[in-house]
Amino acid sequence: MMKRIILVISLTLVPYLLLSQVSLVIEGTTTNNTVTGNWAGVNIPREQKTSLKYMNNQITSVNASGYLLQSGDEVPKTTNNNLDGAVISGNKLIWNGSDASSKTHGMFMGYNINFSVKYNYLDKTPYGILFKSGSDDGKNMTYSTGYGASYNIVKNSNMSVRMKGINGVQVYNNTFYSSLKSGTLIYIDANNDRPVPAASTGARIKNNIFYTVHQIPNISIESRCLSDFESDYNVFYCESGTPVFSVDGSRKTFEQWQAMGYDRHSVVINPKFKNTTDFVPSARLDYGTDLGQTWSTGLSTGAVWSAGQTPATTSQNGKWQVGAILYAAAPAPAPAPAPAPVPAPAPAPVPAPAPAPVPAPAPAPV
Repeated sequence: MMKRIILVISLTLVPYLLLSQVSLVIEGTTTNNTVTGNWAGVNIPREQKTSLKYMNNQITSVNASGYLLQSGDEVPKTTNNNLDGAVISGNKLIWNGSDASSKTHGMFMGYNINFSVKYNYLDKTPYGILFKSGSDDGKNMTYSTGYGASYNIVKNSNMSVRMKGINGVQVYNNTFYSSLKSGTLIYIDANNDRPVPAASTGARIKNNIFYTVHQIPNISIESRCLSDFESDYNVFYCESGTPVFSVDGSRKTFEQWQAMGYDRHSVVINPKFKNTTDFVPSARLDYGTDLGQTWSTGLSTGAVWSAGQTPATTSQNGKWQVGAILYAAAPAPAPAPAPAPVPAPAPAPVPAPAPAPVPAPAPAPV
């Protein structure tokens, strides 16, 4: 098993100023927390600008509050934005606590932007993947194109993904599953903890699988967060009836949600997972849209999570698939063997010419 914690300090000299940045790689670690109360989680140092890669680690915990992975801040402070551009990839987080009302955060990215959160598996974390910002005077941080949460599996979280006072987060090709009777899969709101809350605008939700056993909302959103909001090319399925949504706490059916202009190209179809551990669909689900090269590599049907090992991946191929797990392209058929050469027919035999007749001898004179 590989275990790496690498710390590198790089210095860049610019006129009149010396800037420093820490390069921090945490890979292949296993953390098993037994604290049942509040736990700060794996708490990433962020006192200075840091290029963070947190990859292929495992965290198991039972804490009733706090975090599993804390890679950001809860409030405006001097350490904000020090982890911008971090990569959180290939990790498995498992929460085995017993407090059903817990708000323990799984992966927390507060007051930073442009995280790449991909290839992770979150199991039962009360809150799953959280993006947050918001100043006291009503200003949010905004993600750039090409960053957000992609190709993750989130199982049985009260909130699989939350956007709280943050703009432009892209949520692409994830698999969200819940057998819980309460909660929501995605929750988008302003940071209402600040004196002047600012709406979370510009969210993008595409190519995901939303699967619920009970009729809990797939997407819950405040109406003020609908500005520049896009949701489309997703697959929805609910075992108990039509998929539902929530706007300002008002329940919407799938048809009502579509009438608002969202998920016009999405479908309601059972993905027929082979099991609810690996979440491999029984067949390709070619209902997605091409999101470009940045988002083109997902988890393969054989992906597993183990500390120090990267889950297996494969590329989109043909029509884009939805969800975190992708089927690889079918192998090209073997070329047909070349036909055996047909031998040329033998030439017909030429008959030998008949011998010339021999003249009869002349009669002898009498």
